[in-house]
Amino acid sequence: MGKIVAITNFKGGVGKTATALNLGAALSDAGKKVLLIDNDPQGNLTAALGYTPAEQKRTLANLLLAAIDYPEDLEIHLERGILHTGSGLYLIPANRRLADAAARLQVMQISQYNAVGDADRVCEKVMDSIMPFLRDAYDYIIIDCGLKHELLTVNALAASDYCIIPVQSHFLASEGVPDVLDLVRSVKEKFNPRLEVAGILLTMYQTRPQLCRSVRESVVDIYGGSYHVFERPIEYSIKVAECPAAGQSIFEYAPKNAAAESYRSLAREVLRLG
Repeated sequence: MGKIVAITNFKGGVGKTATALNLGAALSDAGKKVLLIDNDPQGNLTAALGYTPAEQKRTLANLLLAAIDYPEDLEIHLERGILHTGSGLYLIPANRRLADAAARLQVMQISQYNAVGDADRVCEKVMDSIMPFLRDAYDYIIIDCGLKHELLTVNALAASDYCIIPVQSHFLASEGVPDVLDLVRSVKEKFNPRLEVAGILLTMYQTRPQLCRSVRESVVDIYGGSYHVFERPIEYSIKVAECPAAGQSIFEYAPKNAAAESYRSLAREVLRLG
């Protein structure tokens, strides 16, 4: 069965989408069949793979709403909703309609409405109800989470085996980590006992600046005793920022760049998770 990994942090600009895209590409290069799920109404992951979010007629929103209203037809919606990208990755795209699906989840939460009459299909586990149709088809399913819409992030964590927390290698960038860890613990306790933190990933790392080294040492000191900190930080490179405009991963855009080797190292650690 495929492993499901959520990429999440409540802070913006920490490299969540870049991590999802390039980890997926590295795993694909290692011979794994990889599905990326864009769980952000902004559709950044969708755009990073060369698609225009607003033009996508079948997105994650359709699948979540089908899981709520027409679970018997979910398999049909899945067949229509997965894109096979030119880079060999598979994608469930997103756009602003995902915010409408998030609003529907909130209505379910407020009213305690259970649309399918099944205690396991509460609003926090709608995405999890989709995964049995996907696990056998892919080796890895990677979910890119947005900043807002907490129920979407809770759904992603409730459906995942692991989560990765990217942290920018800048002063105070790790301040939001305790909040993420609190949410992970809550989801694990209430909805998903198999959920584990795969690790904290330092991103935008520069070897020479003392500040980056200090942030890395601080993260290891604070969290290293309880959580894994990935061995190799993701090297800072303007090439990583340029990739989305080209609709490519770092391995297609600049395969010899130091950041590409950083993502390969991350993929090797993820492969060791099983």
